[in-house]
Amino acid sequence: MKEVKEVNTLEDIAKICNVSASTVSRVLNNEPGISDDTRERVFDTAKKYNFTVQKRRRPISRSMVTIIIAVPEHSQLAVNPFYDMGELVTAIHGAFDTVKCHLQVQTFGDLEEQIQTEAIESDGIICAFGTLSEDTLHTLRKGRVPYLFLNRTYEGENYISCNNLQGMLTLGTYLYRQGYKKIGYLGCSDIPVNEDRYRGYLLAAHENTGTCDNLPVYTVKEIEDINQTTAEYFVENGCDAVACFNDNFAIRLIGEFQSRGISIPENMGITGFDDSPMRRIFSPSITTISLSTYDMGFLGARWLLDNITRKETRELRLEVNGSFIPGDSVIHKQDREKP
Repeated sequence: MKEVKEVNTLEDIAKICNVSASTVSRVLNNEPGISDDTRERVFDTAKKYNFTVQKRRRPISRSMVTIIIAVPEHSQLAVNPFYDMGELVTAIHGAFDTVKCHLQVQTFGDLEEQIQTEAIESDGIICAFGTLSEDTLHTLRKGRVPYLFLNRTYEGENYISCNNLQGMLTLGTYLYRQGYKKIGYLGCSDIPVNEDRYRGYLLAAHENTGTCDNLPVYTVKEIEDINQTTAEYFVENGCDAVACFNDNFAIRLIGEFQSRGISIPENMGITGFDDSPMRRIFSPSITTISLSTYDMGFLGARWLLDNITRKETRELRLEVNGSFIPGDSVIHKQDREKP
């Protein structure tokens, strides 16, 4: 333990015990989920420096916490509902637990306008699956309202993201292990997470074939750009499978293949990404990776809670692994080998 002359705050004890201030607070409030060793160190330090519950700076007491959830524009979600809003809201309420939380859901456009006009009234902001302009970010950085991004990674910003590279690596490796030989990639140039998903696709090819040269990659800006030309590209390049940027891209591409008489998965294997609501009602079911929306929402909300009620200032940059979800859009190796 580090020696100090005086202890007056949670942060002082946290530095001595090499833990976070929130951990110290939970120990002193006898909350569960703390190891015996950590609990003993914190209590011993508090006793040594005559640090009492009455002496420490208490968390802010609030009857209601207001959180803004910024989401993509309605028009974008109507075309591509790639996450479950109910799952995100449930996760946030679960994280706030005994603290009453009022959630305001608005689009990124509305949030931009509020921030630029300084009309924002919120204790915290969750930017879910979207971006803000640099001018708006500059304004937020100067303010006192804590905020973070979900599934977007920005240098110097707080975020929790699905591990998009690992997710696409998992899908690509699965395809190769099912016996597919020529796997293409259908990407989306306008979405930032495409870069990591594309890297995961390349890594899967390199690890399973020894090279990532001359791979069939087709990139579009939006889902409406996927058409017969897209399907023809993969057919002409001899693909027997395509890893798609997301589930809705996969669904659209399957329709284009089927209109050409190409059966899924008998003639072409398809994977998506996101475990979107549309995927759950489509046939054949898409082999995909979940975004772990609940985990991202819960962990992000807990970070906000610590910032709001305990005045935590720790940074948050975390990636969570999505779960692999098999579907009927990929034929299994043993079925491919049947005469």
